[in-house]
Amino acid sequence: MRGLLERFGLERKDVWAMAGLGAVYGLTAFLSLRLALVDENVTPLWPPTGIAVVAFLLFGTRLWPGIAVAAFIVNLPITSSPLAALVTAAGNTIAPIAAVTVLRLVGFRTELDRVRDVVSLLVVAPITMSISATIGATTLLAADQISAAHYVQTWSVWWAGDSMGVLVVAPLLLLVWNQAHGLYRSPKRFELLELFGVLCVLIVISLLAVTASVSVLFLVLPVVGWAAWRFQLWGAAPAALLVSGAATWAAVQDRGPFEGSTLLDKMITLQGFNATVAFTAFFLAALVAERARSREALERGAADLEVRVERRTTQLSDANRRLAGQIAERREAESLLRRSERQLAEAHEMARIGSWEWDVVTGEVTWSEEMFRIHGAEPGAFPVTFDRAMTFVHKDDRSRIREDVEALLAGRRDPAPDIEYRMVLPDGEVRTLHARSKLSLTPEGTPARVVGIVQDVTEHRAFEREHRIADTLQQALLPASFPDVEGVEVAARYVPAETGLAAGGDWFDVIPLSGGRVALVIGDVAGHGLEAASLMGQLRLAVRAYALEGHPPGVIAERTDALLHDVAEDEMATLLLVVLDVETRAATTVGAGHPPPIASSSSGATLLPVMSAPPLGLGGRGSFPESTVMLEPGATLLLYTDGLIDRPDLPIDQGIERLLLAAEANGDVEIGGVCDGVLSAMVQGDASDDIAILALRLLPVEEGDLRLRVPAEPEALQQVRRRLRRWLENAGAPDDVRDDVVVATSEAVSNSVRHAYGPSSAWVEIEGELVDGEVRIVVRDHGRWRPPRGEGGRGIDLMQACMASVDIRHDPDGTVVRMRRPMLSAVAT
Repeated sequence: MRGLLERFGLERKDVWAMAGLGAVYGLTAFLSLRLALVDENVTPLWPPTGIAVVAFLLFGTRLWPGIAVAAFIVNLPITSSPLAALVTAAGNTIAPIAAVTVLRLVGFRTELDRVRDVVSLLVVAPITMSISATIGATTLLAADQISAAHYVQTWSVWWAGDSMGVLVVAPLLLLVWNQAHGLYRSPKRFELLELFGVLCVLIVISLLAVTASVSVLFLVLPVVGWAAWRFQLWGAAPAALLVSGAATWAAVQDRGPFEGSTLLDKMITLQGFNATVAFTAFFLAALVAERARSREALERGAADLEVRVERRTTQLSDANRRLAGQIAERREAESLLRRSERQLAEAHEMARIGSWEWDVVTGEVTWSEEMFRIHGAEPGAFPVTFDRAMTFVHKDDRSRIREDVEALLAGRRDPAPDIEYRMVLPDGEVRTLHARSKLSLTPEGTPARVVGIVQDVTEHRAFEREHRIADTLQQALLPASFPDVEGVEVAARYVPAETGLAAGGDWFDVIPLSGGRVALVIGDVAGHGLEAASLMGQLRLAVRAYALEGHPPGVIAERTDALLHDVAEDEMATLLLVVLDVETRAATTVGAGHPPPIASSSSGATLLPVMSAPPLGLGGRGSFPESTVMLEPGATLLLYTDGLIDRPDLPIDQGIERLLLAAEANGDVEIGGVCDGVLSAMVQGDASDDIAILALRLLPVEEGDLRLRVPAEPEALQQVRRRLRRWLENAGAPDDVRDDVVVATSEAVSNSVRHAYGPSSAWVEIEGELVDGEVRIVVRDHGRWRPPRGEGGRGIDLMQACMASVDIRHDPDGTVVRMRRPMLSAVAT
């Protein structure tokens, strides 16, 4: 079946469409045969032909088999032989195809909203329907179903039925199709009621006209015209169908004007009347539709013209306003120029910038007013020459300036470099000036003039010196590294404020305490500069001293507050102190006006509770309450200064929310990555205030086998020793075994760091397992082993002394060191 369809270029859906079209065609055909006038097989109104034309117009003539088969089935019972039924069906199929072909050639549109479309349908339908009438009547004559005397009558009835089927039925079907596809405006409710009333009146008048004893068929034309003019195709199509149906019924029943007439007379009268009704209805409907479109186009054109006129008027008005504005701008130009010159002079005075010009040919030197003021004189107080200007320069800088000027004039320095020199005022004060100049040449290439500017940068240079001292002091006071605290790993970051601000008072510290505890401290001294940096150093040392004396966190804060009152009564600082018991994971916090710490773990990030207390140095000397909370295993503590969350572009509440999200997002990275990830999420560009971050992570106790992957850097050795020792302690290894394994593994890792990799990012892998009462360690790198420079170390000897077995293998993929050590016996020799 599929192959047969493909051979004829059809699809399965086309078969279903043919079947449906044939069923509709056959049903309407059997109903129409009840109006037959010739041997029960020729009727003056044949709607199936209209159905076929519409189907071919909308879906294509490829559906012709459905019409042909249906026509054959309809004609088979009413013809003398199957051959006659087949020929008649062929005529019923060819005529609609011919009509559709001609309509497409003349550009027919199915909307029927143009006069030319109505005329095309009214002309093409009668012409092409003569095909089916000729074939059908001739077939009946050949089959002896009609006599030669009745041929013309039969042909006329057949032709009239097919023609009226197209003229009356096709427009109504096209109306329904186009309305379903949104091509027509749907009538409103009151319009539908009006249309229903008109059609009811038309039915009454039609029945009266076709049943009256006198010929009054003309009475229906005004009502049909009213329906077409008022509702266009919505009124014309059903009106034409109703009137033609009534006239056809009267002709079949021999009623009214058709009573007593011959068959030919009936057909002439019926066809003329139906054609007149169809032409009147559809022509008037198309004419009204075209006029409506023309009116709409005219209205749109008028509206567009109005918009253009309004736009042009607006443009002219804008042009007039711009012209007036340009005139006003020209009038204000001189005023603005004078104002700009005054503002420039004021700006030069505020910035201590003077300008000068030296005519090299004449030797004339011109100074701006601010140039005189910079040199401690009133504007125009003396005539300026090059030699006179040099008298203000410090004696130690004169020779350098003369050499620079000579090199510039000789063309050895182009462009002229910026220089700084000292100047001595008449009262003996020494100032620092920053100068910039530019040389202009004559067309011959000789020096013509030199212009330049000079800025007094004495205060700026003093500020820079103070900033460098304060920054150096702050960096020296902050810890460069942290002590090795068992069970935790610590990282910190310090980000100074953007360039131009002095060093601040942010600080942090990590203090190992007795009993497996560690103290984390972070604080912020108000202000910037030397005073803030020096006060920060005193507070840091004081907190460290009080903590090492063994005082509780609250007492440490009280004593630090008392110290601040004594050494700097008018200063203020914030403080956050967290004392962590590594084994119990109990964290005791004390805060003095500082943002609370954040604890992040697998369950998320949260702010730790801190009892509120005022900053240090603010108000009277009071107490600082403590808060204690239990941390989850593997939790990360994050301490920070307010520069991270309190910025001009970020309210503090939103800053804390973003910080919590950043801490949670970076909770599973290595401890240094926590600081870097938080900074990257919170700070874009330069920081508006100093930022300090201190992070601590509780290391989990190793269970089962040990697996480590550390950077191939010397700093990673501390992490290896700490993790390895905790793993061995958890496994119950004796102290001497732990020491031997840690020393041997450290040496193996150190060798990988020094000999396996060059200056690039790389990793070292450490694996540990307990098998049959002995410790087995594997250290693996993926570098290319490089011989040591000079004499080698004692690393391998030390590994062999500490471990029972040491096996070292090198290959192109890297180096693998395998070591074994009994858990409960001495090292085998």
